[in-house]
Amino acid sequence: MKVGDLVKYVGSAAMYRDRIGVVTEFYGCIDERIDSALVHFAGLEGKGRDAPGGGQVHDGLHPMALIELKVFTPDNP
Repeated sequence: MKVGDLVKYVGSAAMYRDRIGVVTEFYGCIDERIDSALVHFAGLEGKGRDAPGGGQVHDGLHPMALIELKVFTPDNP
C-alpha cells in the first residue's frame, strides 16, 4: 500500500463498509512499523471519523488502521 492507492474499507464500522477511498498519508508507529493511514472517502467529508469533536481534525480525511484497508484494483475488488 502506498500514498495514492485506492483502498476498500474491510473493517467492521457500518458507515465505511465496502467504501472505496484514496490513501493520502501514513502515520503512527508500533514496533517501528507504520500502522495507520489517512484516507479520503468522497461524500463522507465531516462525517464518521472526520466529524468535528472527538479530537479529530475536520479536514475530509479519515484515520484508519491499515488492517481495516485492502488495496482496491478492478481485478481485485
